[in-house]
Amino acid sequence: MDKAHIIKKKRDKSIPWFEQIEKTVILPHETAKQVYYSIKPPDYVTVLAHTKEGKYIILNQYRPAVEDYTIELPSGHVEEGETPEAAMIRELREETGCDVESVTLLGELIPDTGRLENRLWAFYAEGITINEMPDPAENEGIEVRLVTVADLIGMIELGKMKHALDLGVITLAITKKHFKIT
Repeated sequence: MDKAHIIKKKRDKSIPWFEQIEKTVILPHETAKQVYYSIKPPDYVTVLAHTKEGKYIILNQYRPAVEDYTIELPSGHVEEGETPEAAMIRELREETGCDVESVTLLGELIPDTGRLENRLWAFYAEGITINEMPDPAENEGIEVRLVTVADLIGMIELGKMKHALDLGVITLAITKKHFKIT
């Protein structure tokens, strides 16, 4: 046997946000079965959004999981039956009140190869039209901010922007020449 293969899967859907999956696996060069667990949340999207005025959209919000405020790019889940691009456009509108002219798929990332079975769809959007910014009190506490390239790079350098997947999206944007550090 040259490859690992799964001989059994058991799914637990008792938690509304994700499935827990138990996998019985036989690894190469081994005869004993081993059990591994993974979590399957919905896929999600993240966008590096560039406005017509040359600013980037970031969000400041409280995240109970880390018990702190975080600086993040607009993001959200892909709903059942929705394309990643449609989810990105919807999430950007819901979180920021902004509309988008042009969308580019930067790539697909695997958030955690050891535990998660979902994907992150990374986008770059430009020509963003800023409508009325949502009031954080009416927007799940999300504060929408517009920043320059220098501001965004400074937040990364100072460790104020720590979301690993957002940093991955920015890296993809840099490597694909959509985000220029000046």
